[in-house]
Amino acid sequence: MAFLSWHERFSVGHAELDQQHRRLFELVNHFDDVIQMGMPEELPHIVDDLIRLSEAHFRFEMGLILDTGFPRVVEHGKMHEELLDQVRVMRRSMMVGGHVSPKAVVRFLADWLTSHILREDMEYKPFLTA
Repeated sequence: MAFLSWHERFSVGHAELDQQHRRLFELVNHFDDVIQMGMPEELPHIVDDLIRLSEAHFRFEMGLILDTGFPRVVEHGKMHEELLDQVRVMRRSMMVGGHVSPKAVVRFLADWLTSHILREDMEYKPFLTA
């Protein structure tokens, strides 16, 4: 069973954004699978993939919501930057044997992704469909 499951309640009503969100779910699940398989040397590579995909997704998403007139676009972008900063810090800590466990990282990613979509991204959904 997947660590993180996609449900229609996560849909923002835009096919490309939903597909990108699904891909982020898949990478979080892959990260968890690699933890379960006991392959810690692979984890930094998956985090790198997550960072790259998130950066591309955030650029795409911000471009869309800028064009819709969504009033909280600046705050939304700041949340994205804060996440990326946190994930980069966690990655560095994992690389140098810091005090962050891979399980804590995957839980953080899953919690952030689901809560961000359900709370923050759903705020712009009406603007996408207007």
